[in-house]
Amino acid sequence: MGEGSRLRAKTANFFVAWVQRRRYYAIIAAALIVVTVGLLFFARSLSDYGKNLSLNLGADLIGTIVVLFLIAPFLTKADRLNEAVLDRFNHRAFIRQAAGARHQIKIMELWTDLLQGGYQDEFLAALKEVLSRKVEVRILLLDPDARAAEQRADDLLQQTDVVDNILDNLRVLNEFKRDLPEHMRKYLDVRIYSALPPVQMYRVDDHVIVSFYPVNMTSWNAAQYQTSPQAQLGQFVGTKFDELWDARSTRWLDQFWSLVLEDEQGERYETRFVAVDEQIYVSGRKIVERNLRSGIDGMPVWIVDGNSKGEVHRSRRYLLTPLDQTSADLAVAIDHFNRKYGATHQDVILRLTSSPE
Repeated sequence: MGEGSRLRAKTANFFVAWVQRRRYYAIIAAALIVVTVGLLFFARSLSDYGKNLSLNLGADLIGTIVVLFLIAPFLTKADRLNEAVLDRFNHRAFIRQAAGARHQIKIMELWTDLLQGGYQDEFLAALKEVLSRKVEVRILLLDPDARAAEQRADDLLQQTDVVDNILDNLRVLNEFKRDLPEHMRKYLDVRIYSALPPVQMYRVDDHVIVSFYPVNMTSWNAAQYQTSPQAQLGQFVGTKFDELWDARSTRWLDQFWSLVLEDEQGERYETRFVAVDEQIYVSGRKIVERNLRSGIDGMPVWIVDGNSKGEVHRSRRYLLTPLDQTSADLAVAIDHFNRKYGATHQDVILRLTSSPE
């Protein structure tokens, strides 16, 4: 075989391999060619066929040139301008951006200092403004009872009280949402997740700010990556947000503040609760008042809980046990109640003890 034959064979093999790798596009291209030829054949009987064909092809060619050489560079430049690396998170700039939101605001964080200190009033005012315009606001914060909260506290060398910061955020959001008019409240959705996210995300419409969780430093003081939802990084964090938002372990804000217990007669009690090392304690004054005659010591109950997907779950059976006034567990439980609900807790504390069916 001569040099020319080998070159032709190599070229043919390369072309075949190229088409096979792009089989889907090749099929579409072939289909378009067939349709185009068919349309041209069908239109051949028209008067001035050649002139009309030249005119249409010329117009399409001019349109293609305009798109490729005039419009496309501007779009590419706009995309590049939307990508940037910032030294740290600019709270004031984000609040101004949030106040001007037209469609949506999404936040995925452990906790955010936008709800603390000098930023809180301004940020809540911005949220109230956009909620009045029917802008959807979705906020994902970490469950303070999750192991991930302790892990992040370790990352920060225990110099930042992660749990207290999250609890403070949740209290602020709970009070803010409670005081909103109903027509605005439905556009604010706050959910609590239990897995440590790979990144933090602040999004307003098509503007996305992403940061990672560095060791020994809060994420707001680390580098911030400004991107768009269409960019690879924007798509990645958008997917992670959606996964956490709809995860089975994710709960609504209301479910963090109260627990529903059901007794053998089907009567339900909505009560405050805390979790301490997988042990659950509930505020039991109402339960005691409704069961004065029969007593509550050893009373069987079930937890009726749900998740963000709307799935309702009835737990295994528990037995209610009053805590002795001299018990060390009582002091621990009261401390956790005070920490969670932010006030001196005056109530009967009951322990939920797991019981075999």
